[in-house]
Amino acid sequence: MRHPITTPKFKLEIVAPNHPLWPQVTQQLSTRYEQAFDAKLATFMPEFMTLMIGDEIKSLCGFRNAGNEPLFLEQYLDDHAEVILNQHFDANITRDSVIEFGQLASFAHGNSPIHFFLMAEKLVEQGYEWCIFTATDPLHALMKRLGLTPTVIAEASAERVPEAEKIWGTYYQHKPRVLAGNLVEGYQHLLALFQQANETQRG
Repeated sequence: MRHPITTPKFKLEIVAPNHPLWPQVTQQLSTRYEQAFDAKLATFMPEFMTLMIGDEIKSLCGFRNAGNEPLFLEQYLDDHAEVILNQHFDANITRDSVIEFGQLASFAHGNSPIHFFLMAEKLVEQGYEWCIFTATDPLHALMKRLGLTPTVIAEASAERVPEAEKIWGTYYQHKPRVLAGNLVEGYQHLLALFQQANETQRG
């Protein structure tokens, strides 16, 4: 059965530095973070999962495979991410099963749930099981409203990030925290949520 939100309207585009959309993605992201936090972003996530309608970017989120390189948020942790996750979830979590999310920006109201679903679907299809990310309270609250239950792993302290205020502006005044969760469980929950909503609409 085709899930209820895979319509021709929405497309999830993977944008890496060699993609034609890379300059637009990084420019829109930089502008949004400057508006929100007076931030001056100097580096970007290796790739972005970009929610598109036609040629228009509606939402974007960077991601990084922990098996390929150190994670940005490991600066906040006292050990490797997979070690911390194993301690919190009492599971046998390998590093290459972990994805870091970062540099999330939405440019249209109400598209975040769809974006989250399509990201989770894509990553679960590729065999990833766990995600870890830094979030402020509004993002955490949005996820909880969707029924997602990420676990708080650590505080995201500006003291651990070189030139934090110069680069990130007021971001750390919003008291971000490191959260993590099971991608497969999140995907299954969102799929059920959207299927239920679709059935309700059909009456």
